[in-house]
Amino acid sequence: MDTPHTAQFSQTDSVDLVLHTAREQFLVSPQEETRLWIKNTEGSCERLCNTRVTVLDAALKTGQVVVMETQNKDGTWPSAQPHDMSSTLEEEEEFQGQPGICGLTNLGNTCFMNSALQCLSNVPQLTEYFLKNQYLEELNFCNPLGMKGEIAQAYADLVKQAWSGHHRSIVPQVFKTKVGHFASQFLGYQQHDSQELLSFLLDGLHEDLNRVKKKEYVELCDAAGRPDQEVAQEAWQNHKRRNDSVIVDTFHGLFKSTLVCPDCGNVSVTFDPFCYLSVPLPVSHKRVMEVFFVSMDPRRKPEQHRLVVPKKGKISDLCVALAKHTGISPERMMVADVFSHRFYKIYQLEESLSSILDRDDIFIYEVSGRAAIGENSREDVVLPIYLRERTPARDYNSSYYGLMLFGHPLLVSVPRDRLSWDALYHILLYRLSRYVTRPTSDDEDDGDEKDLEDKDSLPKPGHVTEGSSQDPGLEQAGPSSRVMSGSRAPVDNSPGPSHWPQRARRKHLFTLHTVNSNGTSDRSTFNEDTHAQPYIAIDWEPEMKKRYYDEVEAEGYVKHDCVGYVLKKAPVQLQECIELFTTVETLEKENPWYCPTCKQHQLATKKLDLWMLPETLIIHLKRFSYTKFSREKLDTLVEFPIRSGAWGGWLGAGVRWGGRQGLGDGGAIDINPCHTHRDLDFSEFVIKPQNDSARELYKYDLIAVSNHYGGLRDGHYTTFACNKDSGQWHYFDDSSVSPVTENQIESKAAYVLFYQRQDVARRLQTQASSSKPPASSACGAPPKSEFTDVN
Repeated sequence: MDTPHTAQFSQTDSVDLVLHTAREQFLVSPQEETRLWIKNTEGSCERLCNTRVTVLDAALKTGQVVVMETQNKDGTWPSAQPHDMSSTLEEEEEFQGQPGICGLTNLGNTCFMNSALQCLSNVPQLTEYFLKNQYLEELNFCNPLGMKGEIAQAYADLVKQAWSGHHRSIVPQVFKTKVGHFASQFLGYQQHDSQELLSFLLDGLHEDLNRVKKKEYVELCDAAGRPDQEVAQEAWQNHKRRNDSVIVDTFHGLFKSTLVCPDCGNVSVTFDPFCYLSVPLPVSHKRVMEVFFVSMDPRRKPEQHRLVVPKKGKISDLCVALAKHTGISPERMMVADVFSHRFYKIYQLEESLSSILDRDDIFIYEVSGRAAIGENSREDVVLPIYLRERTPARDYNSSYYGLMLFGHPLLVSVPRDRLSWDALYHILLYRLSRYVTRPTSDDEDDGDEKDLEDKDSLPKPGHVTEGSSQDPGLEQAGPSSRVMSGSRAPVDNSPGPSHWPQRARRKHLFTLHTVNSNGTSDRSTFNEDTHAQPYIAIDWEPEMKKRYYDEVEAEGYVKHDCVGYVLKKAPVQLQECIELFTTVETLEKENPWYCPTCKQHQLATKKLDLWMLPETLIIHLKRFSYTKFSREKLDTLVEFPIRSGAWGGWLGAGVRWGGRQGLGDGGAIDINPCHTHRDLDFSEFVIKPQNDSARELYKYDLIAVSNHYGGLRDGHYTTFACNKDSGQWHYFDDSSVSPVTENQIESKAAYVLFYQRQDVARRLQTQASSSKPPASSACGAPPKSEFTDVN
């Protein structure tokens, strides 16, 4: 730390003069960056951000100690580094890499922020704007909509560190703190959306760097029949009267919005600015579901099926789709969600498929047919069957037994006139015959029929009818489960107890009990008034289960041929997404439009058209779909264009991808990554009248991609970006950075695309210079550098 210097200033002098004087007295070179701090009487320091105010306005008094801090060569500030990092700083300053090839440390679920920052950092004209300190002259400290210049200065510090070439990776802690201070939704370390952070950052940078210091009131005017060019020019001028910044210059465009009243036909035309395009992805109206079909024939193993059903369909549609594979009538099917060896829910045919999630285990059971009532028909009861095993308790009381559910539950059709415990035992023994061995004559019991005593008939389930109420114990024990148990059906003609050779006093393999819907408690009787659906538990003694129950066979299933089919989603062209963005749509009921002619809100038709495009075009692919009925992430592959007018994928004419192309072991062809994703031609989408010489204003090159891997609840963000200096593509995964080729960029994870207009790239190349940025100031935390006394 140098010896303090004393200087005299008038109260009308600017703080910038104080900084300039300090730089002269301490012999700071023009290439070095500096900033000022005010040292309080308590010894703490406060950042003096706005150097354009006077000494009086900055509240600088006689004898005030002002600290000037000089930025390190690697873009960091001494005040922002812990005291024990001096050796690390020396190592970083000795490191010299490619500017811009710098990772960002994940602070804890901050990959979304890192991805957005890496994309924005690789927008050439914006990065040059900060590296050349042009932002210092445009910092807006008095904008009530801004962040007092703090977001802009924090971002500038981050860019300078990343592009210093002295860091392999940096810790964006200061920037994260600033973002959380001004946007509470980003406080803490929860996962967020990179596009949402990007939207906030662009808006914050715009307001911090807005050249308009005092915004005037501008009345928005409708077209009222005037020519589009006149209305568009007026709208853009009005926008620039209130919003004029490097963000507007770089990212803002203009689209035309047309609303038509469905009643009176009134047409409203307005032109509105945009900062990015959020384009929808074509959504399939079909859904693929995997289910297990359980036949009434016990010899058949359960079959796994992959079914294609309407996304907004009903349970009945699922049964119809399965009927095409099995030949079983949909009326003889019942659909259930099985979880933890019990029925989590048994569905009604009219329920929506949206209530079934992809991770649910769905079983579809064949039951007896549901024909109309006739002379030869009789009621069948559909009984849910659970399997339980008695387990001795692990305590001194050996008489206590626990019960544990196992295996897959069943839905079994039983004729109502055969609802006796003995008949049900034999029906279930038949249904389990594939994996339950029947006892031989050697297993006869000498007369132990305790399981049948006082159980000549099954307790009546209370005249159960279709749509009967759920089990009363359900509200206390678990989720809802409802069975259409009282449906009438013809006689079950499958082999039953009447066809088996009967022998008296044969030992029973298991006992039967009535239980609640969770299978956790026995119920000895049913209340006739509750119309409760009976659930039956098959209870096994451990020794009997081990001897007669084949667990391997019980868990076995077969895959239907349809499971082997790979259902690939057709890739989507980016053109399709843009066409959807410009398609006519009808407003939703929650967002009607007020028609000035009808004097009431109307569900008008709305159409958006592109009128003027920005230098850097951000395209946000709306992969996250939220509706009243479902939430999902669309993993559709979106193909980027390569040649002018060609939207059909990656392989362009005469171009072969990959490192080697048959040149032998030593030959390789390297394709410049930044010159392959060329010519995103928007001329066919821009409705503003064009002339042939201006068509180049609608051709763009890809420069960055923000990726999202994972689903709705969790995921990870990364970035592909093209370095403006080397022209090489790199993959940024938090603190890790690695070079890549173009054929690695296109994936189902692509989420936000950054395109640069080709004429801008040519302009930047001609303006390129090797001059170092001039010295200046920025924002941070308490310093430890040179002192200047202000008298």
